[in-house]
Amino acid sequence: MIMNIINEELDKVFRDFLTLKKLRRTGWQLRGIREGESIADHCFGVVFLTHFLSSLVNAKIDRSKAVSIAIVHEIGETRVGDIPYVTLKYFQNKDEMETMAIEDVISPLGNDLAKESLSLFREFEDGSTVEGRFVKAIDKLEMLITAAEYEKAGYSGLKDFWENKSTFKNFEEFPELASFADYLLKNRPERLRGQL
Repeated sequence: MIMNIINEELDKVFRDFLTLKKLRRTGWQLRGIREGESIADHCFGVVFLTHFLSSLVNAKIDRSKAVSIAIVHEIGETRVGDIPYVTLKYFQNKDEMETMAIEDVISPLGNDLAKESLSLFREFEDGSTVEGRFVKAIDKLEMLITAAEYEKAGYSGLKDFWENKSTFKNFEEFPELASFADYLLKNRPERLRGQL
């Protein structure tokens, strides 16, 4: 119950969450997009797409659970920052770092909420449930949608986003998402020519 939580502890948690609004996604910055989306912008996109697309795929998705996973999937980045794909090989313990960060951020809200949040994060990272795999696919789809928008705005150095086979592998279980990702990929030449 919120009445039992000390206001100072709540303030710490809220300040951590607000960090997501301030931190820019590193992958875009590495490609020259200085005023790119924040982590919070990305999180909103993942939550939005999860909510609306979960009922449009043939897979049986528990929408509430999937949205909860989408909400917590980047909380660890309030403490460890956004680690882009190209640097993952240097962070062998990324999952462990994010797990510790989530524990630190959420623990003032109570042990039960911390355990639940960590469990949802694990489903996302491990892909142990259809909801976790769905949100992971949505996470990649949101990235491609954002890349397409940056290309429409004139940024052209995003080729590696479209050539990363591991991104598209996430869509295999969800053909509806794969279809839209393929649509974005096929229209890329026109976007780059400014025809879309």
